[in-house]
Amino acid sequence: MSPRFKRLVLISSILLFVSCTRPTPIPTPTPYSTPIPTSPPTATAPSEHAQALRPEFLADLELFPDATRYEIELKVASNMTAVVGHERVIYTNTENVPLGALYLRLFPNTPSYGGAMTATNISLDGRPAAPVVELDGSALRIPLEPPLEPGVRLDLALDFTVTVPTVVERGYGQFGYYDGILALANVYPLVPVYDDAAADHADALRPNAVGRHPGWNIEVAPPYGDAIYSETAFYTVRVTAPADMTLIASGNCTASASVSDGDKTWICVTGPMRDFNAILGPDYRVESQVVEGVMVNSFFYSSHRRAGERVLDWAVETVRLFTRVGAYPFTELDVVETSNRAGGIEYPGLVVINTAFYEPIGEPLEWIVVHEAIHQWWYSLVGNDQVDEPWLDEALVQYSTLLYFEDRYGAEMAAELLEGTFQQAYESLVESDRDMPVGLPIAAYSEQDYGPVIYQKGPLYFHALRREVGDENFWKILRTYFARNRYAVVTPEDWLAAVKAVTGDEHRAIYERWIER
Repeated sequence: MSPRFKRLVLISSILLFVSCTRPTPIPTPTPYSTPIPTSPPTATAPSEHAQALRPEFLADLELFPDATRYEIELKVASNMTAVVGHERVIYTNTENVPLGALYLRLFPNTPSYGGAMTATNISLDGRPAAPVVELDGSALRIPLEPPLEPGVRLDLALDFTVTVPTVVERGYGQFGYYDGILALANVYPLVPVYDDAAADHADALRPNAVGRHPGWNIEVAPPYGDAIYSETAFYTVRVTAPADMTLIASGNCTASASVSDGDKTWICVTGPMRDFNAILGPDYRVESQVVEGVMVNSFFYSSHRRAGERVLDWAVETVRLFTRVGAYPFTELDVVETSNRAGGIEYPGLVVINTAFYEPIGEPLEWIVVHEAIHQWWYSLVGNDQVDEPWLDEALVQYSTLLYFEDRYGAEMAAELLEGTFQQAYESLVESDRDMPVGLPIAAYSEQDYGPVIYQKGPLYFHALRREVGDENFWKILRTYFARNRYAVVTPEDWLAAVKAVTGDEHRAIYERWIER
């Protein structure tokens, strides 16, 4: 094995876990016992969210007449360790059953985020609401009386304050103020997924789901995996922070022309995205390139220009290759150097990369950047339950990263990576009697075994399937899976349906061999 290949195989030890004026107000709705028309807007209806979509994808706005809409205001303290916020959420019951409660997740209150959030002045359609605190303060259950009927909309408003952590005690440091960089991942109350399958999961598979309302998919995720499971929504976020900071966020952001009291204000709007993140730092530089109609931006510390330029090249080539699977609909993709404690972490329209890999520049950095960029296809655009079915995005992203290396550097390197990064790790699992099925929730694995099973054994399923059906059919499966499920939340059955649509067979034996056993 060549020295370059040996260094690349070291990737197997890295767990890549893991993205003006006031917004135009939405008219106050009538009480939520009154249905709201659900017909899609006309193609000519103006929308601030259009600026976040490439022109050929503006019709995507019409796909989501009932998507949850967030209007958020964030005021960052001058010391960067506190945030004061206001949020308005327009939520429509898109289920076929009445909802007796609405849930909000307060992720800063979870152990892996390490902060503290308090929500106050909660109202529903202008009427005070009395939430019930659950999951050690990381969830609020808001009773709905009368229940919210299918197709009916409500208007939720609240204030919140957040204490930002400055020391990483658990998790990946995805939220906090570290080394001069403020990361605001999930700094706002988030509506979780209402999903009938949630009620069907055995409690043994959801050991932390105490108090879970039937159908609402809420739980405190382990600190060694992704914590967010959410549906496509629209965000308008107003961020006020010290003027010497650079803001990078999901969607498109525009800075105000005026600065007052040492602060600047940005307005950020998104296309249809699953969650929102914003990064603030004083020392960012940026290199950009347009590829396939997408502005790809590499944000890096001023001392890391050479690495930042390499990161841009790798991200550009990832977008170029995965346009073969399906087009990226948003106007920009940001790759951001931060002080997170993972290899990288994905968010819609934005990924963060650990600064430790920027100097010296090593081959693992390329794998991390490509892996996180591919999450824009498998997680951001085609969503899944990252907490209970993490293999659907992580294992597929890992194998998709191998496809990038094969396309760019040839079959020999891909074969070496397959053996060193995936096959040998799987054999080690088997030899140490730690092998487990890939298709389990994060909580079913120990922290030691989660990465090897999901990130290293899991990709071997996709390789076995590819060998069975052939390269041409495998790429057709990826394209079919993407086209059928863009913006949706998928299950394993959706993947198997795409396999069958292309090949006429689910190839269930391969699936059972690698995913279920």
